[in-house]
Amino acid sequence: MNTFIPPFRQMIFIVVGLAVCVFNGCSDPKPTFNEVMDEGLREYEAGRFAEAVAMFKMAAEKDPEVSEPSYQLGRCYLAMANQQFSENDIAGALRKCDRAIAAFDKAIAAFPGYSRAVTGKADALKLKGQHLAAFEIARWVAAQSGFRAKKLILEARQYADSGDLDNAQLAYKKATAVEPNNARAHAELGLFYLRLNNEPRAITHLQRAYELNPGAPGVFATLMRLGATPAYPDDR
Repeated sequence: MNTFIPPFRQMIFIVVGLAVCVFNGCSDPKPTFNEVMDEGLREYEAGRFAEAVAMFKMAAEKDPEVSEPSYQLGRCYLAMANQQFSENDIAGALRKCDRAIAAFDKAIAAFPGYSRAVTGKADALKLKGQHLAAFEIARWVAAQSGFRAKKLILEARQYADSGDLDNAQLAYKKATAVEPNNARAHAELGLFYLRLNNEPRAITHLQRAYELNPGAPGVFATLMRLGATPAYPDDR
């Protein structure tokens, strides 16, 4: 995973590394785990959350067994979610809530007694829940206009229940073709491909469903189970 660091931040680490080199006699100056964490916290406190994410990810790469970087990543994503909610970017904010929850989960897995991470996850779930209902209503209203895709999905289910998987697949594919921006159609097709043990195609359609509707039931959880949660610009 490549983490982008702005040039002026790179210069900071070069200077810090050289200073460490002078005192310790090292030949390959690199910022230490603590230095990267401290820089991440400074960026967080300054409200530069994308830069803080980059620092905490770098710290996690330096010491994958430590829970603190994952906890701090969760805090960053939660702050970004709040920011996006205030800007009425509901879909983007819900995605950030999911990233926060995943980061807090990772911190808890590394340190099961990490109460701050447990509290952070609860805050992220609460924040997501506050906005998800309204988001789902808007999606539901939009979905009602998608009669053609809905009809094809029902046909596909009937075929699948009767064991006619070929016609079921064809109907699901038609649903995504007639309405390419219908999250439900992509989710149904993705889950159908899982039934056929075709994970690559399942992941493609589940990721598209999540992109269209972060609140699509079961989609994010399935992607996490498959190790295929979508990547966003700040995650690269």
